[in-house]
Amino acid sequence: MNGKLAVAIIWHMHQPYYRHPQSSEFVLPWVRLHASKDYLHMARLLQDFPRMKASFTMVPSLRDQIEDYAQGAEDEDTRVTMRTVDAELTLEEKRHMLRRFFSIHHGNVIQRHAEYRRLLQLGMAAQDRPELLADDYFVDLALWFNLAWIDPNEIASDERLTALREKGRRYTRDDVRYVIGRQRLMASGVPHLYHRLERDGQIEVLTTPYYHPILPLLIDNRSAQRADPGAVLPDPPFAYPDDAAFQLEQAVASHERAFGRKPRGVWPSEGSVSPEAAAAMSKAGLEWFASDEGVLARSLGVQLRRDDIGALLEPRLLYQPYRIPGNGVAIFRDREISDRIGFQYGDMTPNDAVGDLIWKLERARDRLPDDGGPYLASIILDGENAWEQYPNNGNDFLRFLYGTLQDDQRFETVRVSDFLERHRPTAELPSLHTGSWIDADLRVWIGEPTHARAWAALERTRRFAQDQWGPLRSMPRSVQQPLMVAQGSDWFWWYSSRNSSPEDLVFDELFRANLEVVWWYAGAEPPDDLRAPLVDPARLGQAAPAGGAMLPGAGERHG
Repeated sequence: MNGKLAVAIIWHMHQPYYRHPQSSEFVLPWVRLHASKDYLHMARLLQDFPRMKASFTMVPSLRDQIEDYAQGAEDEDTRVTMRTVDAELTLEEKRHMLRRFFSIHHGNVIQRHAEYRRLLQLGMAAQDRPELLADDYFVDLALWFNLAWIDPNEIASDERLTALREKGRRYTRDDVRYVIGRQRLMASGVPHLYHRLERDGQIEVLTTPYYHPILPLLIDNRSAQRADPGAVLPDPPFAYPDDAAFQLEQAVASHERAFGRKPRGVWPSEGSVSPEAAAAMSKAGLEWFASDEGVLARSLGVQLRRDDIGALLEPRLLYQPYRIPGNGVAIFRDREISDRIGFQYGDMTPNDAVGDLIWKLERARDRLPDDGGPYLASIILDGENAWEQYPNNGNDFLRFLYGTLQDDQRFETVRVSDFLERHRPTAELPSLHTGSWIDADLRVWIGEPTHARAWAALERTRRFAQDQWGPLRSMPRSVQQPLMVAQGSDWFWWYSSRNSSPEDLVFDELFRANLEVVWWYAGAEPPDDLRAPLVDPARLGQAAPAGGAMLPGAGERHG
């Protein structure tokens, strides 16, 4: 093709909703830690490249949690961190620290800091006898864990954080308080910076359904059998299309309150779509949505073939927006490039990684006909978890990528809504496949016996709430919120046999706790199937390390 190829990069920012519905404490720390390592940093980095445009999802329930932290909310790890300097730790708290406080990439982070590495070696030597370790050990460990989760650029810009990193050991109460305070300050800056960058025209902030549910499965979870006829489904099915509509409506309203305007685009959770979900998104006033190339290929009944370097042989099929008759516009991501950023480029030098990416875009651009279009290459992936696999938190790669795209005259980075305003889609997609960005199906969230137990528990509680209070949108807030939280994708993700983490039981307990409070609010006893873990019994012994066992790192998908 002649002229520039438009490139849309969308970074997806999401974590599960970690606030416990009964204690109100955040039971896992990943929102706070990613706020100091990724959320603020990813937006700030763009400011150094003023001609570079990008988009971000900001899941409403994630934004709620970030704002809670900015206002002083705590999680178990902040509480334990402060107890290292304010009180004597219990044996179980020390064991917890040995399990959790090495949860970051060992090679890219811990091994690069001699004192943090020394703490790891001492902890491994102590194994399940934390009483062998001095109190000062746990103060130093608390500071290193929290400091290591702050982006290196942020540390370099703060003289005291730099001094603490160089100090290495024998930290004080004031040192620990300062690091936690800086994390809270960084969390408070996230919504404001995204708002300003969008107002200035450099980024577009998209939305997702409020608590990140899989829309097709809320509408009717039998739709999973369209791509997976053998899926094990609960009986009765979960089929509450108005819940899906309400998750979208609440997301739009929250976005407007936060950013002063309604969102125009939506990343449906996990890129999961169906004809019914597309209609629901359009009815909510959302103009366009994004999904995966596998969904497009199944919708068109074609194969998206690639050459020896992974560049598309027929990029025209993927690199254009599609009109969905009566239901807005859809774009579909280049999975090859997106997944290479997410899973492979961290093992390459920035020059080699960016060269590989540009090579793929270059070949595809050269294969696009001049008489078609509009052409848009979409790169969409997780914007937070990938960078642990990169040296220097991905800064070197991202700076080289942004600088290259900003200066290369063959490409133009765009905000999707701006692009669609200038270029009306000419292609039409008469039939939309039901699937997600993982294998173009919904198997990660439904189809296995454990999934069926979880969906059955959710459906039973949802039906009970309907009998008590009517539709979801009419329920008391104390019932409405935990039901919406329990509809989130993450609980079902961790029930899948494909996925496991040391926190399997934590996720299971959170899911069941959100359902239990619905029954208690009505003055009823929760059913027996909510009293015991739903997770596969074969995994119970593997879900949490025993004693002082070390986590291998934080490469697991937090959300």
